[in-house]
Amino acid sequence: MKPVISSFGMLVRQIVSDGMLIVVCFASVLAGFFFRFALPWLEGVLCAYFREPSILEPYYRLFDMVLNLLTPYMLCFATAMVMLDEYDQNMIGYMAITPLQKSGYILSHLVVPAVLSALVSILLVYLFHLSAWSWPVLIGTSLLSGVSGFTVALFLFAFSHNKVEGMAMAKLSGLILLGLPIPFFVHSNGQYLFIPLPSYWMARFCLEGNVVFFLVALVLSMAYIPWFYHQVTRKII
Repeated sequence: MKPVISSFGMLVRQIVSDGMLIVVCFASVLAGFFFRFALPWLEGVLCAYFREPSILEPYYRLFDMVLNLLTPYMLCFATAMVMLDEYDQNMIGYMAITPLQKSGYILSHLVVPAVLSALVSILLVYLFHLSAWSWPVLIGTSLLSGVSGFTVALFLFAFSHNKVEGMAMAKLSGLILLGLPIPFFVHSNGQYLFIPLPSYWMARFCLEGNVVFFLVALVLSMAYIPWFYHQVTRKII
């Protein structure tokens, strides 16, 4: 366990030493402040201008969900960038043959950040929420977000050779957010085109609290992990 803690500490130091990654890690905090304080003000301005009782308020839940999923996405993206930097410098191979070993490296650089990001999601939504959340739904949604962030980190590291490629691939992985607004805006049968996306079922779970939707989202979120994990372990030699 001590090598894992030391490796995680090294990860944190590398993130702190990179100005871009610090901004990435705090992006969700900035988004939380904006959602919590700017959106209600903007809602008041829009309602007064258009003389409507509500415009943005029906979508407050959607903003909360974006914040919840954004936190693990950003933190795990930062982790993946550090891993790609270590891979580019041929450091991973050396660490894999130390007492840390390959499993310890993956634990410290992928699993621990994903778990911590899920906990941070709970905290940020609790502090900056715009809609009411029950604890079971908040914890369940944050768990799904953490798994999604873990999957994104695996994907970025597995299929990128350097940080530049990783940042390009990150734009593609941003599609994980695509399913969140569907239950809010698509009420026809067309919404079922998005059922392969875990974020669609995550949104349904947030709105309805149905455990079945949580389980579907969890299964879909984890479906790609074995393949991505295999690619990662092959890359860490």
